[in-house]
Amino acid sequence: MKTILFALTPVLFSMFFFACAAERPSGEPVFPADEDAIPRQGVTLLDVQPGFSFTARFVKGDDVIFVQALRGQATPEIYQQDAESPKFEIDARITDREGRILYLRRGGDSFVDPVWQDELALQDLLPPATGSNQALFEMVGEATEAIEQELASRGEVGALSHELAAVRGFARNAPVAYAESARLVDERILKEGFLGIPEAGGGGSLAGEEADSLSLASGWYYVAVHDKPIVYDWLPGRHSGVRLHQLNGSGTFAYYDFCNHGTCPSDMALKCTMIKINRPAWFLPACSTGYGMWSDDGGHNCHDDARVQLASFVYGASNNGSQWWCNGEDDDTDISVNVLGFELDQDGSAECNDSSTMGYNHPNMFWYTASNTNSAQQYTVNYPVKLAAGATYTFSTCGSTSEDTFLRLKNSSGTVVTYNDDACGTQSTMTYTPSAAGTYTIAAGCYGSGSCTARIKISLVSSAAAPTTGGTILYLAGYSASNTNSAQDTANTISVSLSLVAGKTYTISTCGYSSTDTFLRLYNSASTQVSYNDDACGTQSTITYAATSTGTYRLEAGCYGSGSCSASSIKVTIQ
Repeated sequence: MKTILFALTPVLFSMFFFACAAERPSGEPVFPADEDAIPRQGVTLLDVQPGFSFTARFVKGDDVIFVQALRGQATPEIYQQDAESPKFEIDARITDREGRILYLRRGGDSFVDPVWQDELALQDLLPPATGSNQALFEMVGEATEAIEQELASRGEVGALSHELAAVRGFARNAPVAYAESARLVDERILKEGFLGIPEAGGGGSLAGEEADSLSLASGWYYVAVHDKPIVYDWLPGRHSGVRLHQLNGSGTFAYYDFCNHGTCPSDMALKCTMIKINRPAWFLPACSTGYGMWSDDGGHNCHDDARVQLASFVYGASNNGSQWWCNGEDDDTDISVNVLGFELDQDGSAECNDSSTMGYNHPNMFWYTASNTNSAQQYTVNYPVKLAAGATYTFSTCGSTSEDTFLRLKNSSGTVVTYNDDACGTQSTMTYTPSAAGTYTIAAGCYGSGSCTARIKISLVSSAAAPTTGGTILYLAGYSASNTNSAQDTANTISVSLSLVAGKTYTISTCGYSSTDTFLRLYNSASTQVSYNDDACGTQSTITYAATSTGTYRLEAGCYGSGSCSASSIKVTIQ
């Protein structure tokens, strides 16, 4: 089944190109008969629809990228008046040969072509990248220039200038973005000596979520807010957008830009960032209300979009498309232009903090009224939150009430993992660092049989502190596999990239986490096997390896012979 699914996505990707071609007025085929077998070097325009879209392939040596851009609706009037803002909401994406996302840009609240959203959810079906994708990011600028020259030779560059500008914005800084991501990972490795990275997605289904939510794979992310000054009717204001940085595998990165109706993060200065966290599979919601410059009269603006995106990143805040910042009401915490006598909102842009005025907490979010809860053990008001492994959060009613509150936090099994009564007077604050990522539930109540009304404020405090000088224990995700030829058939094994540090000893084990016959192998960056184990503890496996060099290693987790096996986790001890 795994092999079939992996083969399926490239087929869907090719079908997407064919579907685009079916709309071409010229009726010319997109692919010449022999191009798929031996792609020619340089640029090939696969589909061009002047005034709407282009799709191109760029080949350099053995490396291939695909570049696409689609024109959506005109940007709102505020951006039409600003000379440096885009005039259309342009979507763009850059992918590798197999369809893995390198860069994805969304101009408005939803994609021009909804198929893009569906295909994003299919990223977890793709095989893991075999190594760094740095060379692909270094190709983006050259590819963009070649596409522009090819379009110019056909007399179509003017009709697609907006689409080209969308791609060019990222192309200018693609190698710099990659280098900065790599630097942050190196910095973390130096502090911790290890970074467990899921190799392929985990996007999941949109069932139960709002239609315009993006389904994003589990993995390491950090979020950044970018902004710029803007002028409308001689009134100064600011525009903000959000970029997600994702680490998919060792040396493999992806970037997601949310332009929020105006200029994209690739063309704006960085304002602030939030710490990198290892998120479970998650959804990024969008506002479904119309655009409203002042964030009222039934609409939302760019800063509302940005704060929805920040809240989703931190704790998986749900949104039906018209809640919280999307509500279109004239709230005191709206951010637009502060002009006395005309609009009394705050000026500025979204901030990367837990404030209820400019940050990722909304003043109307997580209010509750309860009574007779037996100290939050019955009749509670429950709020689900998605938390990252190794990140530290606080959940607090302090400052929102003078009444006696009680909070409990439960894991996905319903087990209470922490609780608090009187952290600040008679109000409550829980601090918790999950050992496993996933959905947790805040059970909000009152002390004893009393009644109370309060609001819960959620804060992301820190992420995965550096280990002590003693042993450090980490847990990789569990796996199921079969027919792995004792973990030698990489088509069926589970691959995990590990960043190891010379001088440290790593013990990698399924002992205690499986009752089946597992097999583990470890390879260095040259793909040379450095250690393996079959039956260290019954039929389970333990590798102990003293790293002789710092670098990226690959763990192959499988089963003995042609059998089937599973493990609920893989335990890694570092000394």
